Amino acid sequence: MNISDNSPIHDLAGLLSGLRDATAVKAQAPKVQPKTENEDQVRISTRAKEFQRAYELIAQAPDIRADKVAQLQEAIQTGTYNVRGEQVANKLISHTILDAIL
Repeated sequence: MNISDNSPIHDLAGLLSGLRDATAVKAQAPKVQPKTENEDQVRISTRAKEFQRAYELIAQAPDIRADKVAQLQEAIQTGTYNVRGEQVANKLISHTILDAIL
């Protein structure tokens, strides 16, 4: 918002008081230069840029690791896929605990 002294009120006050005419009042009123609009600026931190880059790289990665799936399928088909019972139990316990916490 810009408030200036170039309003008609000053002209009227000068005319009513009889001290000055309207042109003298206008001539003495300070001239206000219109301000150029400041543009909004956005600054993105380096850390935010790093997060954005990481997100882009993750988005480009496939959801399924085809090479890993192929290896597991081959191991299952050939009968060489063996998982120790202890590994299965540890995973079940850790997932159960995490589900209870979260």
